[in-house]
Amino acid sequence: MPTKRHIFAAAIVACSLSCGIKASAQSYTDPYKGYSEETFMDMDFEPNLATPVVGAKEKPAIRKNILKVANSLKGKFTVDLMREDEVFVVSIPAEDLFLPNDTLLNSGASRILSGLTAILADPMAYKIVLAMHTDDTGSETYREYLSTARLNSVYDWFMNEIDSGRLNERQLIIPFAMGGLMPVQPNDTRSHRNENRRLEVYFIPGPSLIKAAHNAR
Repeated sequence: MPTKRHIFAAAIVACSLSCGIKASAQSYTDPYKGYSEETFMDMDFEPNLATPVVGAKEKPAIRKNILKVANSLKGKFTVDLMREDEVFVVSIPAEDLFLPNDTLLNSGASRILSGLTAILADPMAYKIVLAMHTDDTGSETYREYLSTARLNSVYDWFMNEIDSGRLNERQLIIPFAMGGLMPVQPNDTRSHRNENRRLEVYFIPGPSLIKAAHNAR
């Protein structure tokens, strides 16, 4: 039976053959060519956010799409843009997903996370990177444990969505447990520590989105 990794690799090949109009007549190289889920899983966090590189021709249409989708989420989530508006990131406070010091999703977490799945109808539109963060409370070992265990709960939720058919099995999701390494605020007040405890969901242009941008007129 093919694994999710094999399915994603096959989907990239299929997309490179069929996405867009008269692809063979145009000068286009799929920036995902040669990559697989295993490749991205083996990459560190920053290289994952930087890959793939969007070509100059595709940038305007990519930015237009990213801005449109990001703006559609701003009423429900905290959304920021990065990579010159080619990528958007949704930040969710950990307290909205977990009870204090707990590692299992709370009763309201599924409703919150489900607010992201509507934009994943095309599994090749985005590469998703999950990053779970803590504040500086406790030892480094504890922070690593907490972010890893919470990350696993979120990743398992997405895998359950795939198993149930609500998400396509070709959807690429790359998880990272960050511990307390990337605070957005100094850990000097309760409010700042709350901001640092968060899940970040990065939406990076996928093969079909980049192909559509290439064919945009």
